[in-house]
Amino acid sequence: MELSLILMALCAMLAYWYLKIHFEVFERNGIPGPKPAFLLGNIIEMMKKGQLQAIRDWRKTYGTVFGYFEGFTPVLSVSDPDVVREVLVKDFANFQARKPFPLAPRKSLGLFLENGHQWRRSRSLLSPAFSTSKLRQMTNVMEQQVDKLLQNLGKQQGKGNFFDIYREFQSLTLDVIGRCAFGLHTNAQMDVSDEFLNNIQSLFRNMSTTLILPIVMLFPFVQYFIFAIKNVVLAIGMNPVSWLRRRLIDVIRIRREIGNDGSVTDLMQQMLFHSKKHQQMSDREIVAQSLTFLLAGYETTSAVLAFHCHVLAQNPEAQIRLRKEIKQLGQERISYQSIQKLPYLDMVFDEVCRLYPTASLIVTRQAAAARTYGHVHIPAGMNVQVDVWGLHHDSKFWNQPQKFMPERFSAENKSKIRPYTFIPFGAGPRNCIGSRFAMLETKIAVARIIRDYELKSAKDQQEDLALLCRGAIVPKDGVHVKLIQTRNAKAG
Repeated sequence: MELSLILMALCAMLAYWYLKIHFEVFERNGIPGPKPAFLLGNIIEMMKKGQLQAIRDWRKTYGTVFGYFEGFTPVLSVSDPDVVREVLVKDFANFQARKPFPLAPRKSLGLFLENGHQWRRSRSLLSPAFSTSKLRQMTNVMEQQVDKLLQNLGKQQGKGNFFDIYREFQSLTLDVIGRCAFGLHTNAQMDVSDEFLNNIQSLFRNMSTTLILPIVMLFPFVQYFIFAIKNVVLAIGMNPVSWLRRRLIDVIRIRREIGNDGSVTDLMQQMLFHSKKHQQMSDREIVAQSLTFLLAGYETTSAVLAFHCHVLAQNPEAQIRLRKEIKQLGQERISYQSIQKLPYLDMVFDEVCRLYPTASLIVTRQAAAARTYGHVHIPAGMNVQVDVWGLHHDSKFWNQPQKFMPERFSAENKSKIRPYTFIPFGAGPRNCIGSRFAMLETKIAVARIIRDYELKSAKDQQEDLALLCRGAIVPKDGVHVKLIQTRNAKAG
């Protein structure tokens, strides 16, 4: 009995000293940051303020490099452009892996969480699906779906009321990514009960409200039990992920039965019938990759579109200038070719992405070995989070950073921007593979909307939107606008 008590006391002492050493990692390495609570880390402040706001507040207090604890997990936040360059580009060999995502096993989110040889293989295989020639082919689908968007906006304009345009964009981006990437005939824009839309919305709604996330942050080992339970839940069909996976499995089966149709060039075709020099993807891998692109294409692009409408509604003079540029196209259809002739639209796009970088919290890496860059020491195994929001809003790099000023990105000024202070799609070999797809879709939709409608902001909508972090940063309460039809507005 006494021996048992001694062993228990010894184990408790060892656990205490282990945790003490663990939570002092930043202090030992001379890295400032908020003092972590024992066991809890900094999760209480993150839950109270939201992760983005907590990081913004900590940056003001501790500077461009600081450490905090995402529950049990230490995270080094970096917004020093020189260190960012080292981590994302120059020393990529040491920072190939991403920081683990608490609620996702690595095999469930494909390219996003893959590492090493598996990541290089997948990246090499999937990149051709987003080549210039493939994007040109996808433009027709984008245009057709934006036609439907304009129909819906026309109905909203006819009512004369303020409405949440973010919801319209969620339906648009689902239809676009579904068709362009997988040949899925979703009908989210015309049918509010579309099963794909409802299940994806349910998935993201659950992500932003679940209490499981903070529990896993506090006790990372719990995730393995949760994954086991989740698999049971998936098996009996009580989870939106289960429904999405089953539908994607159906698509894979049907496409395999159809065979290698040379006229089809989407992402699914690339994964199923790629060159023989690559090892063939298993159905499980294809589902994981598909789920990643489906969710990312839906969530991030719809948020970027909503942020465009919010910013333009708040800046009517920019709307006028942009509309004038678009009208100069005359009868030319807004397409892949004509979008290239709109330099002010490019400037607006970049400035909106600077103000609202939707991927601000997911540009992460993990150090394989210890590194020291100047005064910054990064221990082996440390999770590094590039603070994109901090970079994009730093007054050292941007004059009046909170102000919407598209001229920052004019041909004359763009070359003056300090490298690695503007990275809306990340940087280096692990930058966003679908960035050009997202830019094209966004620009076509924004150009069509601004040509035909004037955006008016709701009086009670603040200039600074309330934001929600659920992987991507999205408008928490939507973006409410009223549409006024411009003279000579037309479809097409």
